[in-house]
Amino acid sequence: MKPSRIAILIWCAIALLGVMCVVLPERMQIGELTLRWTTLNKVLGAEEQGTRSQDERYNSFVSENSKMSVSTAGETPSSPAASPSSLNLDSVSNESKPNTSRSTVNIPTVEEVQGDSDVLAAFRQGLAEADRRTVRVVHYGDSQIEEDRMTLTLRRRLQTVYGGGGVGMLPLQQTIPTRTIKQTLTVNGIRQTTQQGPRRHLVYGPKVQRRDDGLYGPMGQVAFIGDTVLQHQDSAVLHVEPMGKKPYSETYFNRLRLWTKGDFRCYVNGVACTDSSATVLTLADSTTSCDLALVGCGEVYAVSLETEKGVVVDNIPMRGCTGTIFTNIDSTQLATFYRETNTRLIIMQFGGNAIPFNEQPTTIAGTVQSLRKQVRYLRRCAPEASILFVGPGDMLTQIDGETTTYPLLPYMDRLLKKMAAEEHIAYFSLYEMMGGKDSMLRWQKNGWAGSDGVHFTRRGAEIAGEKLSEYILKNL
Repeated sequence: MKPSRIAILIWCAIALLGVMCVVLPERMQIGELTLRWTTLNKVLGAEEQGTRSQDERYNSFVSENSKMSVSTAGETPSSPAASPSSLNLDSVSNESKPNTSRSTVNIPTVEEVQGDSDVLAAFRQGLAEADRRTVRVVHYGDSQIEEDRMTLTLRRRLQTVYGGGGVGMLPLQQTIPTRTIKQTLTVNGIRQTTQQGPRRHLVYGPKVQRRDDGLYGPMGQVAFIGDTVLQHQDSAVLHVEPMGKKPYSETYFNRLRLWTKGDFRCYVNGVACTDSSATVLTLADSTTSCDLALVGCGEVYAVSLETEKGVVVDNIPMRGCTGTIFTNIDSTQLATFYRETNTRLIIMQFGGNAIPFNEQPTTIAGTVQSLRKQVRYLRRCAPEASILFVGPGDMLTQIDGETTTYPLLPYMDRLLKKMAAEEHIAYFSLYEMMGGKDSMLRWQKNGWAGSDGVHFTRRGAEIAGEKLSEYILKNL
């Protein structure tokens, strides 16, 4: 067929579709079957996206943050937003396509509950001692905080105000690279890759990596060196150094903590440590890099780079996790860690991974109730710490051919806020901070979110981290 005839057929098809958009109704009911058809205005992009109040709120937010400068390791504030391919995406966005049949959901109303006004009192009291001892902040979350995103900005803000240094806890092997610290692990002289690393157990992720005794440590994961059954010893050397060359507070540390179980001989830069389940080694001078050597067999739960005083902020991402796993970690192990490290703030950033795979409000309500149990469990383990829950940000799905917010996401946000008020903990709504319904579309347009409609770009994570920091500092 001639190209001219092909072009005529294409234009005729377009014209026919346009006529159908005008003539056919948006909904046609044929028995129990509902047929939907788009409108011409939607095709041409002429319909408004969201309400006027949402647009005004977003425009105000853009104006406020467009000139915000939050420098990060290895890059300048003017760096372009990370491409979607550079993001670490979990099962929320990549492994399953959302169900597009949920055009209408009967969402129950949520009763408003007045929360306490001084929910960060324990953290504030701890900070009063920051000039004499270490005050610890533990930030747990899903893939939204991978790469030290959000946590990095919070850490810098708190260390600027209250002092302190170092990045806090690291796993023996870092399978997800961070923006702050470069780690290399060598076992018996062989450099380990992500696939070659030592055997691990995780409290989240694939079930084949679980263990029965609950001894996962404060990071929810443990690495094994040697073989305790065969009494086989290995030599593992962990090298750490900053990713960038700029002198940020988190790159400097003068103390190293090591949480292990087993029989190890420990050396840091050639200096022997005492054999202990919680080894603390104070270095002669502040440094930005070191080599930790472990010879023996046993379990390694975490390594912490920190200072003797000031604020230490840990970044603990759990990819694909809904946050309902803390009750599977041994309570004695957690309580000992929180007490010995003077942990005064625990941040739980979860909820987003439950949204794409649940279509019923009752299921979402059940997830929130499970998260309530986690809050109570951590409170028992860390009675002297404040708890801050960070809800999921806006997330996008396809409904009737349109990209929009998951219908149950606002409902989960309200339920989480209500749960936090009832449990007397702090709550920070990423969803409201972003601008509410369909705000992710605007964040994408501004280069603050990736094409997956779930995760922030690095620039977006800086803005979200800055807003989280402002919330915490304002409520101290």
